[in-house]
This record gives sequence, structure tokens and C-alpha cells, in this order.
Amino acid sequence: MIDPDANLDMLYQSEEVSPDWYKTNIPCQIGCPARTDVSNYIGLISQGRFDEAYVLNRRSNVVPGVLGRTCARPCEPVCRRNKIDGKPVSICWLKRASHDHREYRHLPARPQVTKDKKVAVIGAGSAGIAAARELAEMGYPVTIYDMYPAPGGMMVGGIPVWRLPREVTKEECDEYLDALGVEVKLNTTIGKDIQLTDLMEQYDAVYIGAGCMLSNPLTDPYNKDVPGGELFGVIPGLPFLEKVNFGEPVFVGKRVAVLGGGFTAMDCCRSSMRFGAEKVYVLYRRSKEEMPSDEYEVDEATLEHVEFIYLCSPIEVLSEDGEHVSSLKMIRNRLGDPDPSGRRKAVPVPGSEFDLDVDTVISAFGQYADTSWIPAQELGLEVNRWGIPLVDRDTWMTSKPGLFAGGDFTEGARNLISAIADGRDAASSINRYLGGEDAPAEAITEIELPDFRRGMVDDYESIPYQTIPALPLQKRFSITAEAETGYSPEEAITQARRCLQCQLNIMIDPSICILCSGCVDICPYDCISMQGLTRVVKGDPLHQMAGTSWEGGADMIIDEEKCIRCGLCIVRCPTDAISMVQFQTGSANNRWSVSKLPVLNQS
Repeated sequence: MIDPDANLDMLYQSEEVSPDWYKTNIPCQIGCPARTDVSNYIGLISQGRFDEAYVLNRRSNVVPGVLGRTCARPCEPVCRRNKIDGKPVSICWLKRASHDHREYRHLPARPQVTKDKKVAVIGAGSAGIAAARELAEMGYPVTIYDMYPAPGGMMVGGIPVWRLPREVTKEECDEYLDALGVEVKLNTTIGKDIQLTDLMEQYDAVYIGAGCMLSNPLTDPYNKDVPGGELFGVIPGLPFLEKVNFGEPVFVGKRVAVLGGGFTAMDCCRSSMRFGAEKVYVLYRRSKEEMPSDEYEVDEATLEHVEFIYLCSPIEVLSEDGEHVSSLKMIRNRLGDPDPSGRRKAVPVPGSEFDLDVDTVISAFGQYADTSWIPAQELGLEVNRWGIPLVDRDTWMTSKPGLFAGGDFTEGARNLISAIADGRDAASSINRYLGGEDAPAEAITEIELPDFRRGMVDDYESIPYQTIPALPLQKRFSITAEAETGYSPEEAITQARRCLQCQLNIMIDPSICILCSGCVDICPYDCISMQGLTRVVKGDPLHQMAGTSWEGGADMIIDEEKCIRCGLCIVRCPTDAISMVQFQTGSANNRWSVSKLPVLNQS
């Protein structure tokens, strides 16, 4: 920390290490909305312990096999491995490896029902399943209501089979909920088959995790409806994917235009190729840099011969016979000032119109929540201008006591892992509302790892990043064949060893350190330095610890951002003043608790 009153270029200030400091020091865990214990499950995979990695993963993720194929991967951009070679650890794909290569299925034992109050969950998607899982484990009888013929929400309705095989969702949604004793009522639409007011009377608490089930309309750059949107061959993205996923007849012409740049657009364009389209365009109103889909998704679609056209917007769907789509009129855009989302606005360029010869137009501009079934006035419910219930973000409860809501239903369309985090948080609040108590705080321990030798035998900082293996192009054009084949066990172990294991920390005992600078000399990334106490803020506890005055003495400073946990400094230290310590939290709910996991030690 810099002292603004000091004349020196840089001053250091010591900080008492707390559990919060350790957690923020693991960027992937903080980057994950569900706070997944990434470092430890990657460490387990690096040792070939796939079963333990899967169970540890499921504690936070709920559906590791699903997320290992579909997660938005917010953890990977913040991974410290990026600073070594520009590529993160393959956190998502390794999550899949823990699912694919485990020996046992690990279905849970049915928890005992210990509570006399019942909870209903609306929506069997990621938020609903996460909430139901937590509540069932707390001892509540839980019933889920869902409009689809199978649980999973967007996992089964919005993600195609060639990305997410249904045997994975069947196990992690259907069979998992059944093992937990959660009752699931499918093909049940709230507002039609049963009313929300009825659920409020029958249950002690109700959680709405219904997601965003309505597609945004087809609009032009001026937010007006695009003429011709009613023609045959125009279909919103989500209904298109629902028909694909549930085996209903779906029209895909020879030339397809997909409007949008998110994950739904990627699923629609690649599914269209699999249905035999001769030409598929993705038309996005902004530049490639502003596109919500990640680079990998775009590269895979490009490999499958999808053509991307950026900076353009639809202005009219044209028809030669007045009934069917014959072409799509577009207009070029330029980037203007940033909009409320932080992305630059797409501004149409007058006179830049052009036509595309297509017979199918799939609009994938995103989704929003259906609120038509919520009797807000009858319930005395406070809602926003779109009819979405207002919730207290600390409790996820609406203005109607006992009625909770969250996930994409209240927050807008995002990703599976964010909704899972919301569902777990809501379950804790529902438990408190019904008179339950929070689980006791996890025990926190620091464990010294003796004889840590990782850096001497494992060239992990030189292991190259490997993209997940996939089917060759000629074998991809099937609507049921999974495009990505996944890492082999050996490949997964190798990729897991790229992890820097940020839950480990170098500790130097100042009482026996002789300030020889051997650790400074051997450190491959210059993350250890010796600093005189004149470079430490006056009055800092380091002065008292060192037992010296302000004018003299020195201390060793470690830059955690640079440290790769190689352990070479431990080997070099002549007085054994340096040790590797692991911060651990135990959990009574997790039989593979972190405190039981030995960490990488390749000696």
C-alpha cells in the first residue's frame, strides 16, 4: 500500500491475513458466481482423482457435467495462468473431464425430511434446481413445477443435443432430483394448469426461478418492428431451439440468416448447418469485439462454414410471393458512443442498405421473462414496468411475504452458473424466512506442506494450452452427435497441471530468515525481493516483528500476482525459513472436503 504523504516512490504496508484475503487471492474462485473451489478440483484432476473432483465440483456447481460443456467461463479471463503464456487453465473443459472420467455416478443419499414446512419452486432450470437441491438437503419437502416435458430449463430447451447430450441432463437433473427426494411436476404451466395464488396457499414459501422464456421481437435499428416479420420462414431463436430439442418439425431453408451475437445465435447457426442449410449467415449489429459470444464459439462456427457479417441491422424481410421469405434487407452500422451496457451503440449509416438472398430468418436478440401469469394486483405485489416482481437483493424475497424470485427471471438472460448462484442464495434466505438457521461457519485452517518440490520435477509452466478435442468437420453435421469429444484422462491430467494452484501461499518466517537473498536469486519470475524497512510504512507491525528500529533492517516481500508456486525458494533456503502453506475450509456437507485433499506434490 502506498503512503500518499511519503516522498519515496513506493511504500509497503503489511496486512493481517484473513479468510477473505485468501479467497480474493484465488481469482478463479472469486470470478465464479457460485464460488467454485476451482484450485482444489483442478489439483485433484492433476492427480487423476476424477471422482473426488466431480463431487467437490458439484458442491458449488450442482450440474458439473452440464457446465463442463456449456458454462460461460467467467473464471477463465481472470486466471493467473494468462500472465504466464496468455492462455488460462481450461477450467470449464476440465470440469467436464471430472464428469466424463469418474468411475462412479455419486448420486446422493436421500436427505431426511426434518422440516414441517413445504416449499414450491417454479422452474426446473439452473436456478430452480440449485434452490431445490439446497432446500432438500436442509430437510424441506420440495416440489418443482415446470412447463417442459423434462427438467433442466434452458439445459434441455435452449441448448442443442450436439452440445449437451441428454444423458448428461437426465443424470444431473432428472436422476439427481429424484435421488434427493424432490418431487417434479412436468408439463405444468403456472397460470394455466395451476395458479400462483394456489401455490401461495398450498406452500409455506414459493420460489420463482422461471427464467427468460420469451424471445425479444425482431426490430430495426430504431427499435421498431421489422416489416415482414410475420412471413413464413421467420422464427425466433428460442422457439426454434425448443423445436429442435424436443423433436418437433422445424423448417430450415437452404439459405439462413441468424440475427444476433450471443450463445443462442451460435446454437441456431450451427444447428442450421446440421439441418442441411447450404449457406448460413450470422448478422450482428456491432463489431466482433462487442459480440457476447466468446472467440472459441465464433471460431467453431466459422470452421463449420458459417459466415459472419458485422456492423449491420435488419430493416425489412422481403417476399416475392407475399407469404414466404425471399430475402432480407439490411443496413450498415457504425459504432457510436457507449450505451448503458458499456458497449458502443450501433448507428445506422444512411444509404448503405443491401439485400441478402435468404429463405429463413432466425432472430436471436435475446430473451425476457414472461410475467403474464403473475397476478400482481391480487397478490399486492410490487413489480417493475415490465411486470417483473421487485426483490430484495439480500434475501431474494418479493414484497409479498413468502414469495421469492431470482435467477434470470428477475436479473435478465445471463448464463447457467450465475443462475445457480442465485438459486443457492435464495434457498438460504427461504430457510431463514421459515425459521431455520444458517449452517455454522466453515472451519478455517492453514496446513503447511512439507518438502514441497513441485517446481523441480514438473515443467508445468511450459505445458502448452490444448483446445478441447472435437469431431472432424466431416462428422459434425448431425443434430445428435456431440461436437466436442472431450479430453482423454491423460490430456485432462496434463492440462490440469498447468494450474498455478493459487490456494497455496509462500510463507517466510522472519525469526529464522537470515536475509541471504538466495530465494531472490532462484525465483524464476522475480516475485521475491528484499526491501529495507525504510520502504515499509512507519509504525507498521513489521518493524516490531523484526525487532529493529525504523532506520535499519529489511524484510522479504512476495508478489502474489507473479508467484507460480514452484517451490524453488523453499529448496534454496538454507535455514528452512520458507514454507508452502495451503488455506483450507472444511465443510460438513462435503465428504470430500477440501481439508482432506493433498495438494500437488510431484516429489
